[in-house]
Parts: sequence; structure tokens; C-alpha cells
Amino acid sequence: MANDTPADTGADAESTVEHADHGHARHRRVRILHRMAWAQAMLLLVVVIIALPIAFRSMGVELNDSQARTLYLFPEGTPLSDQTVEDESKAESFYNVAAINIDEDAGNVTLAVSGQRVCTVDCAAMKFHLVSLDDDADIRRALPPSVPMVVESSDQVFSATAQLPLRGQPSKYPFDDYVLWLGIYGTRTDKEGTKLLTEDNIRGHAFLTVQNQLRDFTMRPPVQINPDRAQAERDVIDFFGVQELHFERPIHMKILAVLLLLLITVSALTAVAMRDVSDLVYGVGSLVIGIWGIRSILVPQPIAVVTSVDLYLSVVILFVLLGLLLRGAQQLQRTAEIPSVRRRNRRE
Repeated sequence: MANDTPADTGADAESTVEHADHGHARHRRVRILHRMAWAQAMLLLVVVIIALPIAFRSMGVELNDSQARTLYLFPEGTPLSDQTVEDESKAESFYNVAAINIDEDAGNVTLAVSGQRVCTVDCAAMKFHLVSLDDDADIRRALPPSVPMVVESSDQVFSATAQLPLRGQPSKYPFDDYVLWLGIYGTRTDKEGTKLLTEDNIRGHAFLTVQNQLRDFTMRPPVQINPDRAQAERDVIDFFGVQELHFERPIHMKILAVLLLLLITVSALTAVAMRDVSDLVYGVGSLVIGIWGIRSILVPQPIAVVTSVDLYLSVVILFVLLGLLLRGAQQLQRTAEIPSVRRRNRRE
């Protein structure tokens, strides 16, 4: 009883007040963090509610295959209408260029070129080239890659394929897009002789359209490019027309990728922040596998390059493992009763 001096009593009271203040401050920090987490969750929920109808509409376009039924005139790029069909119904030749495959690894697009002719005698022979152009006519010296096509005067039905390089970066998946400047030049030979393909001698004789038959890509409406932009001074040919074809992933693939990546990130960080260390140690393997399993959903087709999805998921896994390491270090510090740096500073 003699040891219970007023100084000891005052020190105990001061320690009790300090612990109470520390507990109150900690409770306030936890409350603020929970409120921030709630606000982020509500914001994410609003984003999901807004984005899903857009994604469902995009899915409907792909399921109905409406793009494959849309034809665009070459080189104007305008959609084919009933009036256009009626105006061109007297043409003797009909050709269609359809994009049927994009090889991201090789960087090329496969075009299916088909046609038919209604003339029975004295059909004109067509020799033309499909060319992959770029906006570099001021610096290039050689002709870009091209594929020749020959339609003899006796051919009533024509079908062939061509592979042309295009511009694009597959590592940006699913935000990768690919651009092809499709140029056409050639000659037309009939009883009057051989003439270069121009709009003047094509109109009324041949009818050329372009369409998208790709399953995993949508195509923007084609844009007519002035041939002078793709024509180099040393070119020995003149382009009949140049058209820009722009392919990109459907909007629902981009939306679902963003939403899934956000949700898996929030889930992983929440698990690291709120679960016990012992649960994390035993469940970290399944957590990492679950995160990486998202890749098989977002990237169903094989792409040989490292995509943005791969990089993002790798970063998420890195932060999950770092969070586990920090949580484990804090747990060991408490069990080993090692004072923190803050406590040492207070004592000093």
C-alpha cells in the first residue's frame, strides 16, 4: 500500500487517458476508411448500372450479326441503300471485298474477294491489285505490299482471297484497333482496248462494295481517302480509289474487361485488408489462381504477345503478395512484442 504514491496514480491515469485517446483516434481512422470504401463501392455500382445496358446492346449487335449485312460502296464508304442498288442494277460486274480474319500475331488481314458478272459475251477482262497503303507517300520509294487479282473475259463467277498487312498493336487488347488503307489499281480490257481503272470508266460497268465478316471485330464506316495522300511521286501506277478500314473490338468486350478488372482488384485488396493473416497464407494460392483465371475469360483466343490484361493482372497479383508480406510482418511484430517506430519515438 505504501508504494501506491500519488505520482504512480497520476501516471496510471495519464496512461489510461493516452490509451483512450489512441483507441478513439484508431476508431475514427477505421470509420473514415470504411466510409471511403462504401463510397467507392457505391461509385462502382453506379458505373456497372450505367455500363451494362451499353454492353448488352453491343452483344445484341454481335449476336444478330448486323454488321455482316451492311455493305459499303468503294471508294465512297457510304452504306448501300435501295436507291444505290437501283442506280447500279444495270452494271455488268459486281464485286465484294469482305474482311474475314485478322491475325494479330502476323499483323495481317485476310480479305475474301468475290464477284459475278451478268454479261454473257464480250465481258471485259479485269486485272487489278489490292494494296495495303499508309500515310507515308512523302517518304516511301517502293510500292507497298499488294495482291494481284485477274478476272478473265470468260469468267462469270470470281472468288479469291488476299492477305494484306495492317497497322495495329495487339498488346493493347481489348483496346487494340487495326487500320487498313485499302487501295485498288488496275486495268480494264474490252473490245475498245485496255484502259486504267478510273471512276469514269468503272461507273456503270462495275459495282464494288466492302463489308465486315469478322466475328471478334467491329468495323467503323469506311472513310474515303484522297488518292493523292497515298500516291508517291515515283509511283508508276494510279490508284482508282483508296479507302480506310478501321477495325476494333466490340464495345461490350471493353466494358466487361474494365468491370471485371475493377471487381477482381477490389476483391483482392479487400481480402488482403480484412481477412486474417492465417487465412491469407492458406488461401493466397487460390486467390492468385482466381485472379489469373480472369484472363481466360477476357482473352479467350490465343494472342502470342503480352497484352494489357496480362500486365494489369500481374500488377494486381504483385500488390496482393506485397500486401500479404506486410500483413505477415505486422502479425510477427505483434506476436514478437517488438515495439513500433512510433512507440519508440513517443518514449524518447
